[in-house]
Amino acid sequence: MRPDPAIPGLSPAGCFDILSHRLADVLVAPARRRAIRDAAWQLPPVPRLALEIRLGGGDAGVDAAVDLHQMITRREEDPQILRRHLDQGGGAWAGGGLTGFLRSWAAEEDGLQDRFDQLYLEWDAPTDGAGPHLPALFLASDLRFEAAESRSARRDALRRVVARLCQAQDAPLSDTLFDVVAGPVSISHIGVMSGRGNAIRVNYRGISPADLPGLLGRLGWPGDVAAVSGHFAALVDAADRVTVGLDLVDGALRPSIGFEIFCDHPLPSGRWDRILDHLCRDGLCTAEKRAALGQIEATIAVDDAACPWPAAWILPTIRGPGDAWPMVRCHVSHLKLAVAADGVAQAKAYIAAEHHWQIGYGRPAEVTLPAGLSFHPRPSTAEAVADAVGFLLRARQQNGLWGDFNRINGGCNNWVTGVAALALAETGGDEALAGAAAALEVLRGRVQPGGGWGHNEIAPVDTDTTASIIKALMAVSAPENPPVIAAAREFLRGHLTDDGFQTYGTGTTIRFSDDAVVDAGWRTTHACVMANCALILPDQLIPLLRQSQQADGSWTPYWWRTPAYPTALAAEALAAHGDGAAVDRAVTWARMQDPAAQSPFCAAAIARVLIAGGDRARAGDILAELLRRQLSDGSWMTGADMIWPRPDQMDGHTDFLDVPDDRRVFTTAGVLLAFAAATARS
Repeated sequence: MRPDPAIPGLSPAGCFDILSHRLADVLVAPARRRAIRDAAWQLPPVPRLALEIRLGGGDAGVDAAVDLHQMITRREEDPQILRRHLDQGGGAWAGGGLTGFLRSWAAEEDGLQDRFDQLYLEWDAPTDGAGPHLPALFLASDLRFEAAESRSARRDALRRVVARLCQAQDAPLSDTLFDVVAGPVSISHIGVMSGRGNAIRVNYRGISPADLPGLLGRLGWPGDVAAVSGHFAALVDAADRVTVGLDLVDGALRPSIGFEIFCDHPLPSGRWDRILDHLCRDGLCTAEKRAALGQIEATIAVDDAACPWPAAWILPTIRGPGDAWPMVRCHVSHLKLAVAADGVAQAKAYIAAEHHWQIGYGRPAEVTLPAGLSFHPRPSTAEAVADAVGFLLRARQQNGLWGDFNRINGGCNNWVTGVAALALAETGGDEALAGAAAALEVLRGRVQPGGGWGHNEIAPVDTDTTASIIKALMAVSAPENPPVIAAAREFLRGHLTDDGFQTYGTGTTIRFSDDAVVDAGWRTTHACVMANCALILPDQLIPLLRQSQQADGSWTPYWWRTPAYPTALAAEALAAHGDGAAVDRAVTWARMQDPAAQSPFCAAAIARVLIAGGDRARAGDILAELLRRQLSDGSWMTGADMIWPRPDQMDGHTDFLDVPDDRRVFTTAGVLLAFAAATARS
């Protein structure tokens, strides 16, 4: 939401003014800032701007060129702002073909906004006294879980746009570029770089290190595959995702290649350290620039004394929404490793500043359907389960793990992988079991000294993550698992105390960045964690679970907003050990809940409680409703209600951050576990 677009002022130049306060001279030389700001004034007055900055020394040193980027969306007033800018004579940088496309898109002709809801414009470095160069335009090709029919229509539209921009009689996109797409591999974006002789760039995503040589071979890429494979494998291991960018000139692939590196959490973060370590070791990023990148992340408010609000923004701020607060987020969006035709590599950082209106605090915004998806009820449990398994297998990251809950410190991959692998193993089927086994093979290589795991590879070890992985290892029952399971079980045993069971052990250091925290709340006994671990240490934890059951039959969560998930874990553990009375009390609690008012994740957890207590009829009604709430890609809507309490809070619900499972992996795994439980007890 923005003020009326007729109110001038908000602009990418203002974004640059705010970002400049966080940009060290080693990233953008003072001598270059005037040209960047002048060029930013000529861009569409949508208040977003990103800088593409070289990270090396030498030619990529302090006086290196800085390219400009801008994202324009179909949301809010962006199309109106763009159209008004063009009508008033802006866009001289675009040239005839691109200007015509931008006008058509802004006017929503031919369904262009439906096909391409985001435009990415990229300008090569401006020079003093000159306007922006002819930009590249990047458009989305394959949405992540788009249906085949919709994807085909989007690709057809994309081919027409590319041909239009290149003024080509024949489609300049060879079928070979699309024919290599299969399984998890898709084309994220295709760009026309008009300022570089209408070169075309195709960005592939979902490629594993093992599959990269084969894909490049099928495409006929003329570069040195062996020389770039090591870089790619190291980056995939550390990042959430790495896309592969290939360039075509006159329809022929060039021997250059680019790897764009994304982590779904801010920089600085320990997850980014491994990526930057790799770049610095190879001389692709200087120590000074690495340190400067760590100073970028900030959300700037209008009253921030250290960063004066641009004068031109005062009026739109006053005229802005009465219930909102103007903010600018500065951040590193991603990194890139580009390898030229001669094999010379160069690293770059993409630093963005984006204005937005902050409306309130607390819970995240209402969950909406992801782009390209719809509700798609399944006629049977078997079909729903098969499609959900397919979603989970497609949702794996390139390093073979699953990731989710990306609002917290570094995101969660080890823990989420343990739960997703357990869901696949409990579901059965050769493909599901193979996917679970492959992910657990990666996790075996990540076990920490002493036998435990943290929620990701840089997080402190904890019992909740460790128990989830042990359960998955036990379910897969590979011959190499027992020694790992035994060591991890001993790790859990070391967290027993005289009166409870710790999530984080006394000797475990808990830190965020370089700051120690007061963490008494995180080190105490948590019923939700005990419930997850009870099947692994039953003699010690089952009695504690009995004692901690609430009068209404539920278990009080620390790491969850509602009792549904911990109560399901506790009821299943107690049912496995024949404690019918405690399970009956949990069933009484479950019968008092309204599953229709719950997220799919919580509804599935309630069904698991009922299944553990033998109430198959009520559970069946919930599962039948979940069939109707399944999405077209096989997943269910985000709904795992994890919270992130402040570490010193003994009551986790006093001061906390909501952390939804933004990738829907944990929710989908939770629903699959409910269906598996129903099948196992039939």
